Amino acid sequence: MTAADMQASERAERALREAGWRVCAPHERDLKPDATAVRTDHPQDPHLRMYLLYVARDLCGLVVAGAVDPDELMAEADQLAAPVAEHHPKRAWQGLPLPFRYGTNGHVWRFRNALDVQRLDGTPAPGAPQGGARSRYVFAPARPTTVARWKREAMRFPEAPTLRARLRQLPNVPLDPQRQLYNAQRRAIEGLETSFAADRPRALIQMATGAGKTYTVVQASHRLLKHAGAHRVLFLVDRNNLGDQAFMEYRGFLPADSKKPLHEEFPLKHLSGGRSGLADSDKIVITTIQRLWCKLSGGTAPEPGGKDEEKFEAGGTAGLEAAVPKVRYSADLPPDYFDFIVIDECHRSIYGRWLPVLEYFDAHIVGLTATPIGPTFAFFQENLVSEYTYEEAVADEVNVDYDVYRISTKITREGSVIKATTPTVAPDGTIEHLNTVLAHVDRVTRKQHWRQQDEDDEYTPSELNARVESTSQIRTIIQTFKDRLFTEIFPPVIDPATSEIIHERKRVPKTLIFAATDQHAESIVKEVNRAWGAGDDFCKKITSAASQPGKAIRDFRNEPEIRIAVTVDMIATGTDIPALECLVFMRDVRTWSYFEQMKGRGARSIKPEDLQKVTEDAIRKDRFVIVDTVGVTEHAMVDARPLVRDGQPEVPSLERLLEACANGQALSIDDVATLAGRLSRLGQRLDDEQLARIEGSAGGSKLTELVTGLVLAADPDRLAGERVRAVATEGGATLWDGETYGEPADGSTDAVLHEALRPFVEREALREALLEAVRSRSWIKIDHLSRDGGVTAEGVTDVMRAERTILNWRAYMEDQRERFASLRIAFEERRPLNEVRQRIEEVLSLVSPPQRRWTDKQLWKAYVDFGIAREGRRRGAGLPELLSVLRFELGLDGDEFRPYRDTVEVRFQEWLARQETAGATFTEEQQKWLRLVMGVVSTSATVSLEALDQHALCRDEGGWSRFRKVFEGDLRSPNELIDELDRELGA
Repeated sequence: MTAADMQASERAERALREAGWRVCAPHERDLKPDATAVRTDHPQDPHLRMYLLYVARDLCGLVVAGAVDPDELMAEADQLAAPVAEHHPKRAWQGLPLPFRYGTNGHVWRFRNALDVQRLDGTPAPGAPQGGARSRYVFAPARPTTVARWKREAMRFPEAPTLRARLRQLPNVPLDPQRQLYNAQRRAIEGLETSFAADRPRALIQMATGAGKTYTVVQASHRLLKHAGAHRVLFLVDRNNLGDQAFMEYRGFLPADSKKPLHEEFPLKHLSGGRSGLADSDKIVITTIQRLWCKLSGGTAPEPGGKDEEKFEAGGTAGLEAAVPKVRYSADLPPDYFDFIVIDECHRSIYGRWLPVLEYFDAHIVGLTATPIGPTFAFFQENLVSEYTYEEAVADEVNVDYDVYRISTKITREGSVIKATTPTVAPDGTIEHLNTVLAHVDRVTRKQHWRQQDEDDEYTPSELNARVESTSQIRTIIQTFKDRLFTEIFPPVIDPATSEIIHERKRVPKTLIFAATDQHAESIVKEVNRAWGAGDDFCKKITSAASQPGKAIRDFRNEPEIRIAVTVDMIATGTDIPALECLVFMRDVRTWSYFEQMKGRGARSIKPEDLQKVTEDAIRKDRFVIVDTVGVTEHAMVDARPLVRDGQPEVPSLERLLEACANGQALSIDDVATLAGRLSRLGQRLDDEQLARIEGSAGGSKLTELVTGLVLAADPDRLAGERVRAVATEGGATLWDGETYGEPADGSTDAVLHEALRPFVEREALREALLEAVRSRSWIKIDHLSRDGGVTAEGVTDVMRAERTILNWRAYMEDQRERFASLRIAFEERRPLNEVRQRIEEVLSLVSPPQRRWTDKQLWKAYVDFGIAREGRRRGAGLPELLSVLRFELGLDGDEFRPYRDTVEVRFQEWLARQETAGATFTEEQQKWLRLVMGVVSTSATVSLEALDQHALCRDEGGWSRFRKVFEGDLRSPNELIDELDRELGA
């Protein structure tokens, strides 16, 4: 064996020992009865080594190791499985070719279980895929205890010896008849099991917020544990409070075929505490991926409510900061520990940084989300097994629809200017200009620091609550919201006949306000309580920084006294508060998926009696209201994207730029400009003490001077001038040549950059002072001087929504002009419906997620609401309605909108005229049937023999058999006539 072969073998042995196998030579095999990996030479290839796996003295598996491709080694293991078993007839388990096979180079392990596609007696299993069992990547070999369990399960279920085999044979038992599943939940479970049966390891379930995603997975988990024999299920959440909700959902589940709850049959564990551990008896484990990582790496996570809890939730780093977790084998949490991993709210990016943790486990992965984005689809290999949109949930009355009410102020639209001085009239009539002094609040400690305004400070709307907080803007919005709450947002119910008030609300609906920052949230709470003249229990701040946020959420959900909650993102996703009737956006959101998740907090339905327990004057919840104070419902949304994109350089932080300076690394022009910008923003937040320390450590240079030097060094106009002068000096091109002038001459540009960066490279004290300022202080300026006004407040009507949808749709059609031209040709040439539908799906598939509302139902509703499809129904649209919209926009029916039924009617009359010209006549019954066929096309855009038996009116008249009898003896056979009508009338 070569040195590389020996190293591969040594790595394989190390992995086997870590997994609990005793590695030994053949003559040592029987010295101990424990699980053994017997080292032996490959019978033909001297570069390869084999390890025969014995469990309970049964030879049941083998490993082929070498310094080649693991796929080739996997193939070798398959080739050797039968000969090795024949060579050890008394040892080979069940007399089978060794079923558990590995191929490895010591770095990468491939595994194949031959029993995935065969019965225990070796005969092919029903429904097994072609080509035999599929191999897969595994982090490490299975533990001997796991192999022993596989053997026991195979003996117990000889017809379906493995989990993957049993997933193809799940019994058709009733799905929870006690608590009726929604059709969407049933479809999701069936789609998931179909995907598992096809051996697709990752599956995505998209279900609208409030549609019961968790309950769906609880039901599916029970089926997998009981009927598929799954060993353990992991349910990953991104916040502990969501773990609590999932825990109660699992705990409260009573299976249809059982007299005891799920958790008594399959023990349930919420891995939330720092000292809590896992027992082998735990069958359902709930935790965050950060806490899972702690268990995997041997660390200790904080108790719920602990100091660093936020690091172990949502986007928390669990102390890794910017690093990606390095995964090593854990004997306490081995790769075969879980059979299934469910990722709740999987639109998040836990499969970015935390991907190594997920891929450590040899498990099927199921994703749950209401808002899948591009990276979500990619991670789950485009395997969307079930889709249930918000619009479908509203139609099924699982969710409630919403209205939009806009509040806009002058400062919200335009920003403001903080003057450096304020003119004041003295008693003697003279005008004095007093210096402006503003409070600067530390975002962390809330300590106020008063600073004089040295110059006018103009801030834009985008800087609101990021750099400057306007007291008057917050107060104006809250006061407007209060004034319009019971007159326009939740107006009285009026009897249209008598104009009398039937019902009037006086109790503030449960309202959730989304703030930009924790400081912003505190200011909103103060203004809400001031506007209503209320005590501290009327409006509460609920953020991750608050003490006991889980209890605060429960109190808001259940306590009638708490009417308004203010949050940043603590309740943005997952949290279930069905009584919410109003969402107020005082922060902007540009990401479509995040906005949909936030919107979903208000979409949940609730029984009238449960609503009245917390809001006594509410009758029922048939809608919720989005109060938009920042234009969040007006601008286009984008899909969520990682900050660092593949193939693009990362924008470095100030810390990384200073670290590069300390290490003497060269900075690019872009890096220098970034450093200048970050230092400039930092300077606006510094107090006098910090500024003095920084400038003292810079040798007396002012921070503004350092920033100016960097700006000049990176100035593109100056650099262009340097290039021109350098080329001119060398006799190169002139300004009028219009050509590239070449690279900067050595010395000139580099010298300027070098001088600008010198203080940051040479002065460690300066770097430390800057970093300390970044880490310790972050101030926000409080503008208490600017007076807001110019309020506009109005509800967004169906017509306004429809207009925006149609304008966006037309812009999209223009952007995809060539593809829509191809669709137009398909219409004009009367291509078959399948081809037309394929073209439509192609153009719709290119629509980005923010426009997923462009379904046939939503587009049709917009055209009806805007008055284009004047006589159409607003609901219940399908393919024919979409076809009429497309034909109108493509100009195929002239300037007037023509319903699809009218188009089919025109085609039918034209076809009849051609038949009459050709001398064909039809009996009265034949004419009746022809009109029935026309009706089928009008509602389905096509017709077939089967449709005559499926369509209610045709079926009532005798269906296909009667049609065939009526048209017997015609020049065309009944089959030919149906094909002709489909071609002439459809699509």
